[in-house]
Amino acid sequence: MSITQPPKDTPFGLEPNIAAGLAYLVPIIGGVVMMIGGGTNKFVRWAAAQSITMWALWIVFCWVVSFVLISLHLWLFFFPIWTGLRIVGLILWLWTFITGFQGKEVQVPVAADLTRSIFKTYL
Repeated sequence: MSITQPPKDTPFGLEPNIAAGLAYLVPIIGGVVMMIGGGTNKFVRWAAAQSITMWALWIVFCWVVSFVLISLHLWLFFFPIWTGLRIVGLILWLWTFITGFQGKEVQVPVAADLTRSIFKTYL
Protein backbone atom coordinates (compact mmCIF):
# COMPACT_ATOMS: atom_id res chain seq x y z
CA MET A 1 0.00 0.00 0.00
CA SER A 2 1.46 3.33 -1.00
CA ILE A 3 0.77 6.61 0.67
CA THR A 4 0.12 9.51 -1.66
CA GLN A 5 0.69 13.08 -0.72
CA PRO A 6 -2.19 15.50 -1.13
CA PRO A 7 -1.85 17.65 -4.25
CA LYS A 8 -0.04 20.93 -3.76
CA ASP A 9 -1.38 24.24 -4.92
CA THR A 10 1.74 24.85 -7.05
CA PRO A 11 2.50 24.06 -10.69
CA PHE A 12 3.42 20.43 -11.30
CA GLY A 13 3.30 19.71 -7.55
CA LEU A 14 6.64 21.44 -6.93
CA GLU A 15 7.54 23.12 -3.69
CA PRO A 16 6.65 26.83 -3.88
CA ASN A 17 10.25 28.01 -3.61
CA ILE A 18 11.39 25.62 -6.38
CA ALA A 19 8.58 26.73 -8.71
CA ALA A 20 9.30 30.43 -8.04
CA GLY A 21 13.03 29.94 -8.51
CA LEU A 22 12.47 28.16 -11.81
CA ALA A 23 10.17 30.95 -12.98
CA TYR A 24 13.04 33.40 -12.55
CA LEU A 25 15.86 31.03 -13.55
CA VAL A 26 14.73 30.73 -17.17
CA PRO A 27 13.64 34.26 -18.12
CA ILE A 28 10.17 34.60 -19.68
CA ILE A 29 9.91 30.89 -20.57
CA GLY A 30 10.13 29.82 -16.91
CA GLY A 31 7.40 32.27 -16.02
CA VAL A 32 5.17 31.07 -18.84
CA VAL A 33 5.70 27.40 -17.91
CA MET A 34 4.91 28.05 -14.24
CA MET A 35 1.86 30.08 -15.24
CA ILE A 36 0.56 27.37 -17.57
CA GLY A 37 1.39 24.64 -15.05
CA GLY A 38 -1.53 25.75 -12.90
CA GLY A 39 -1.69 26.07 -9.17
CA THR A 40 -3.18 28.70 -6.92
CA ASN A 41 -0.14 29.56 -4.81
CA LYS A 42 0.09 33.37 -4.82
CA PHE A 43 3.86 33.37 -4.28
CA VAL A 44 4.45 31.25 -7.38
CA ARG A 45 1.90 33.15 -9.45
CA TRP A 46 3.61 36.41 -8.53
CA ALA A 47 7.05 35.05 -9.44
CA ALA A 48 5.80 33.74 -12.80
CA ALA A 49 4.01 36.98 -13.70
CA GLN A 50 6.87 39.21 -12.58
CA SER A 51 9.40 37.09 -14.46
CA ILE A 52 7.48 37.53 -17.70
CA THR A 53 6.98 41.27 -17.18
CA MET A 54 10.47 42.00 -15.92
CA TRP A 55 12.34 40.25 -18.71
CA ALA A 56 10.04 41.46 -21.48
CA LEU A 57 10.54 44.99 -20.17
CA TRP A 58 14.30 44.40 -19.98
CA ILE A 59 14.47 43.21 -23.61
CA VAL A 60 12.49 46.22 -24.83
CA PHE A 61 14.62 48.60 -22.74
CA CYS A 62 17.90 47.17 -24.10
CA TRP A 63 16.56 47.31 -27.64
CA VAL A 64 15.54 50.97 -27.26
CA VAL A 65 18.89 51.94 -25.74
CA SER A 66 20.75 50.18 -28.56
CA PHE A 67 18.56 51.82 -31.19
CA VAL A 68 19.10 55.28 -29.71
CA LEU A 69 22.86 54.84 -29.44
CA ILE A 70 23.15 53.57 -33.00
CA SER A 71 20.79 56.13 -34.52
CA LEU A 72 22.61 59.01 -32.82
CA HIS A 73 25.95 57.59 -34.01
CA LEU A 74 27.26 57.25 -30.49
CA TRP A 75 29.40 54.26 -31.43
CA LEU A 76 32.01 55.13 -28.83
CA PHE A 77 29.48 54.70 -26.02
CA PHE A 78 27.76 51.61 -27.36
CA PHE A 79 30.14 48.98 -25.95
CA PRO A 80 30.49 50.43 -22.40
CA ILE A 81 26.75 51.04 -22.07
CA TRP A 82 25.87 47.62 -23.50
CA THR A 83 28.36 45.97 -21.12
CA GLY A 84 26.87 47.89 -18.18
CA LEU A 85 23.37 46.80 -19.16
CA ARG A 86 24.46 43.17 -19.32
CA ILE A 87 26.08 43.38 -15.87
CA VAL A 88 22.93 44.95 -14.40
CA GLY A 89 20.84 42.24 -16.11
CA LEU A 90 23.08 39.52 -14.65
CA ILE A 91 22.76 40.99 -11.15
CA LEU A 92 18.98 41.28 -11.53
CA TRP A 93 18.76 37.68 -12.75
CA LEU A 94 20.92 36.36 -9.88
CA TRP A 95 18.98 38.37 -7.28
CA THR A 96 15.57 37.22 -8.47
CA PHE A 97 16.23 33.53 -8.91
CA ILE A 98 18.28 33.15 -5.72
CA THR A 99 15.65 34.88 -3.59
CA GLY A 100 12.94 32.88 -5.41
CA PHE A 101 14.67 29.62 -4.48
CA GLN A 102 14.97 30.91 -0.90
CA GLY A 103 11.20 31.36 -0.79
CA LYS A 104 11.32 35.15 -0.48
CA GLU A 105 9.07 37.39 -2.52
CA VAL A 106 10.91 39.75 -4.86
CA GLN A 107 9.54 43.20 -5.71
CA VAL A 108 11.56 44.60 -8.62
CA PRO A 109 10.81 48.36 -8.49
CA VAL A 110 9.44 49.21 -11.95
CA ALA A 111 8.43 45.68 -12.95
CA ALA A 112 6.36 45.07 -9.79
CA ASP A 113 3.92 47.90 -10.49
CA LEU A 114 3.67 46.98 -14.15
CA THR A 115 3.10 43.32 -13.22
CA ARG A 116 0.24 44.25 -10.91
CA SER A 117 -1.45 46.26 -13.65
CA ILE A 118 -0.94 43.71 -16.45
CA PHE A 119 -1.74 40.55 -14.45
CA LYS A 120 -4.35 41.96 -12.03
CA THR A 121 -6.88 39.23 -12.84
CA TYR A 122 -4.25 36.46 -12.64
CA LEU A 123 -2.79 37.52 -9.32
